[in-house]
Order: sequence, then C-alpha cells, then structure tokens
Amino acid sequence: MAVRIGKIALVGLSNIYTEDTRSLVQQRGPGMSGSVTQDLGREPVTIVMEGVLVGDDTTAALEELRQAQTKAKPLSFAADAIAGASLTDVLIVDFQVKQLAGYQGRYSFFLRVREYTEPPPPRGTAAVDAGVKKDAQAWAKGSTAAAAVIQNPSSLMSAVDKNPDLLGHLGASELGNIVNSTKDSLSGRNFGTLMKALGKVNPAIIGDFIDVVRGSGNLGDFIQKLATEGVNLIHELTGVDLGAALDVIKGIAGASDFLAKLQKVVGSATQLVETIGAFDPLAGFEALPKDGFKPSNVQGGGS
Repeated sequence: MAVRIGKIALVGLSNIYTEDTRSLVQQRGPGMSGSVTQDLGREPVTIVMEGVLVGDDTTAALEELRQAQTKAKPLSFAADAIAGASLTDVLIVDFQVKQLAGYQGRYSFFLRVREYTEPPPPRGTAAVDAGVKKDAQAWAKGSTAAAAVIQNPSSLMSAVDKNPDLLGHLGASELGNIVNSTKDSLSGRNFGTLMKALGKVNPAIIGDFIDVVRGSGNLGDFIQKLATEGVNLIHELTGVDLGAALDVIKGIAGASDFLAKLQKVVGSATQLVETIGAFDPLAGFEALPKDGFKPSNVQGGGS
C-alpha cells in the first residue's frame, strides 16, 4: 500500500485505518424524559498508521516528521489505501517511534494524523483600525481644547463653535465655574448655544451644571438675558434627549418667557405714561384776549 506524507514515502506500513466521528450534543430539558440530540457536523477525519520506517535516510525522515508534529506544520497526504478519505493535507497529532534492536536505521512507528483545512483568511481590520485611530484623535483633540478653555475661560464660546466635543471632557463643576467667571461677556444667545451643544455632547451633566450656575446666583441673570434677547431655550434644545434635566429646562424657559411678557407689558405701560404726560388738552384752542370777552354783535340800549 502506497502512502506518502510530505516528502516521505511510508512503504513499510503494517496497519492503517480511519476514525470518522460526528459531533453530537445532547440537550436535556428540566422535567423532560429523554434528550434532544443536536448535530454539530462531522469531526476532522483521523488516520492511524503503524509500520516500520525503512529507507536510505530514515534519520532525516524521522526528524522531518518530528518537526512537523512539534510545530503543527501541515503536510501533504496521499494514499490509495483509504477508501472514501480524500485528504490532501494533514496535521500530525501523535508520533511514537521505537528503534528495532539488531537493525541499524530501522524503526517501528505509530502515527496518528488528522485532516487539516486551511482556515479562512483573516478579515481586514483596516477600517476598524482607522475608526479607532479617528476616535483617539478626536478624543485627544477634545481633551486638549477643554484644557485650553480651563486656562482661558473667555475663549469658551469660540472653542465650542470650533469643537463642541470639548464639552464631553468638562465636568459640571468645571463648566459651571467657567460660565460663572465669564457671565458678563456671555449673552443670552451664547447661553442657548452652549446649552444646545451640551445637550448633544454631554446631556447627563445639564442638571448639575444648572445647579452650579444657580448656586452662584447667576441663573437669574441668564434668564434675564434670554428674555431680553427673545431666546426660546426649548426651541434651541429641540431633538435633544434631556432626560432628568427636562423639568429644569422647562422651568428656565418658562421663567424667561414670563419675564419677556412682563417686560413687554412694562414697556407698553411706560410708553402710555409718557404719552399721557405729554398730552395738552388746550393745545388746540386760541388764547383769550387780555381785556376780557366783548361780544361784537351786542348793541347797547339808549336812555
């Protein structure tokens, strides 16, 4: 029987057979008699060979087989003695050698090989690597921008316009302290823009941020600015999931709306008072003559 593994022809085989198995898993359900068998497919074919290794250079053949088994190196396989086992490559699973006494360069061996299938090529990770690199660069850029704002609080709005992601690197206390320190230069429109960006990047800290601003007594000033400039905070935050901060935002928006209406009423009343104060009811009448009223069409009687 002719069997070749790698470059070695095994001409002294005395026994060869295959081991074909399937992977069957039994699943047992609670309170269920018997079991359900799940077929996971066949296992790789295993071939067992026994015989005597002979030839011109048996030492080199032994070393090649031993290295292939140690390094799990696939070897080509060809045999016309194994019916139904069309294998092309195998891995050596078990290799046992015994030198025969009295014979130089002759060894008996036990060889177990298993069917080898080339694994699929690894999926390219270029897209994943590029995405990870991009995220890392964005994180580093946002972190650097946040550190710059902490060093220079007056640059907050210009920095947010360029890179809103920096708000994800600021805590509620840090952002609140920055806003409190620059409240005089921040307009109502700036406050609305900041809240909108914060709602998209880091909405979880909105409630705590408002608490920091309120605790410093500056929330009323921003509500006044929102009302004066006609900024609708709810409109600015449309589409943002505010979560637990929704009630806080509604309260601020309601207060600024009420204040805006109150300012409108006060403005109208002030204008009315000024108009009334300037009103002169006699402006359309001529002044009376200094010598009194003398009707020209009255005739005096003679005596």
